Amino acid sequence: MEEIMLFPLSSIVLPEGKMKLRIFEPRYKRMVAECSKANSGFGMCLFDSKIKPNANPLSEFGTWVKIVDFESLSDGLLGITVVGIKRFAIHKVRVEYDGLRRAKVEWQPSWPTESIGDAQMFLSHYLQNLYKEFPQIGELYPHRFFDDASWVAQRWLELLPLSNQQFDALSQHEDCHRALAFLTQTIETYND
Repeated sequence: MEEIMLFPLSSIVLPEGKMKLRIFEPRYKRMVAECSKANSGFGMCLFDSKIKPNANPLSEFGTWVKIVDFESLSDGLLGITVVGIKRFAIHKVRVEYDGLRRAKVEWQPSWPTESIGDAQMFLSHYLQNLYKEFPQIGELYPHRFFDDASWVAQRWLELLPLSNQQFDALSQHEDCHRALAFLTQTIETYND
């Protein structure tokens, strides 16, 4: 097992996904500095602030990300763009003096690439429409793989407001089939 720094957030990025982040807390400034110095990355996982006091607020699964861009934001804060590299399962978390979390993780296999079936093709079409309607999200993806079921499923999971339990239940599988079934039901229900 490897120990990595964690950046818990209320949203997630998955392999091949991208996200822009605003860095303002000292612990995360330190994390970014350490990543830059070591040419390394960090882990992202879901954080649920509504969890009861003695319960674990972190998801059991997350994604190792690398920083691919830095920018100075208009409010003076540091902005970074990260890309998801590989999935992991969290085994043990420790908290450092400034609140930065580090976790022992076990790497998980990526979901294999597979053609999207006719029954799920609407997920691909809706995602394309969403990227057109919200270009600030779509611009993160100059290369889009709308014919890949795994890629489409992971982009949807990044966009939906999932609980830790929902995310963990979908992430524990070695392929995207459970996620596609969940997305099909969720989005069909929403459109009814």
